[in-house]
Amino acid sequence: MLVVTEGLLIYLTREQVAALADDLAAQPSFRWWLLDIASPGLLKMLEKTWGRAVAAGNAPFQFAPAEGTAFFAPHGWREAEFRSTWEEALRLKRTMRLAWLWQLIGRLYPKRKREEARRFAGMVMLERR
Repeated sequence: MLVVTEGLLIYLTREQVAALADDLAAQPSFRWWLLDIASPGLLKMLEKTWGRAVAAGNAPFQFAPAEGTAFFAPHGWREAEFRSTWEEALRLKRTMRLAWLWQLIGRLYPKRKREEARRFAGMVMLERR
């Protein structure tokens, strides 16, 4: 069975996500988990633009683990596939204005920084270990 939690985890605390991960891993029929994940940098950016509105609705952004998908390993999950939101936007030709400029600038970054930028936000398929 595939569990999909798109658009949910960012609103939960680390503890709530950990508990959810544990609960899902405990179900033998739940083999795959599809989710979206934000980086701390994206969370900071979102807080500047949307923070006040989501906090007013009592739904602040909270979950953006610095360790990325490694967060899920102690809870019985491993990354099977990661798709960068940026790369998918390019593939689908659904980019923001001036995306070409950001793409050009990105080529000048060292490899480590490019990978960090690639994982700024994405969709992840986790597999139960």
